[in-house]
Amino acid sequence: MNTIVGNPSWTPPPLNTNKEHFGRALLVGAVLEALLVGGLIWVGSNTPPPQPVVKKIIAIQMIQPVPPKPKPKPVPPPPKPMVHPKPLPRPVPLPKPVVHQVPVPKPLIAKTPLPLAPVAPPRPPVVPPSPPPPPAPSMAARQAALAEYAALVRAQVQADAHVPEAIRLMHLSGTAIITFRLAPSGRLQWAKISRSSGAGPIDRAALKSVKEGQYPPFSKDMPKHATNFTVEVHLSGRAS
Repeated sequence: MNTIVGNPSWTPPPLNTNKEHFGRALLVGAVLEALLVGGLIWVGSNTPPPQPVVKKIIAIQMIQPVPPKPKPKPVPPPPKPMVHPKPLPRPVPLPKPVVHQVPVPKPLIAKTPLPLAPVAPPRPPVVPPSPPPPPAPSMAARQAALAEYAALVRAQVQADAHVPEAIRLMHLSGTAIITFRLAPSGRLQWAKISRSSGAGPIDRAALKSVKEGQYPPFSKDMPKHATNFTVEVHLSGRAS
């Protein structure tokens, strides 16, 4: 028997660590694969067997359709009653025509017409002559009628003149001359201030009294056209 005496200080060389890890990985893979195969076998053994497919048999029965009910036969209408024709009336004999003898007219003898009297033309209707126009008034009568009408108008305007409260408070006094035009019917056509009194309230009050006045129509001796008139309107706000 040989005895090998070695160096006591000798140590075995170190194993390769990479080979050791690779062997362990192979071992772990083999164990996992064995567990996976065992699990699949266990699951397959516990799965119930598939049930057999039962084929259903469907029975089809042919049913003969019910024939439709026959339509009722139409009831024939009742027979119409027999109508016996009425006997025709007997013909009435026509009367015999009566023949009248027409007398033959005698031939007429033309007579000579008598001469007609001449027809006189109708006379034109007699129109009575129109009455002559009334004589025109004289110049003196016209002037007198115009002066009388002007005096009447002046008195009416002065009587209708109204003193406003402003003139009374300011104690104003004055005379305004107003010129205006009247138609023959007495209608006022226009009015204006010819001469001022120097106070605006007096002028306006005098013009208003002329515009609001009512004037009579012209008399027969006055002119038949519009005529101008001039009046003096005196207004005073002072106590008398």
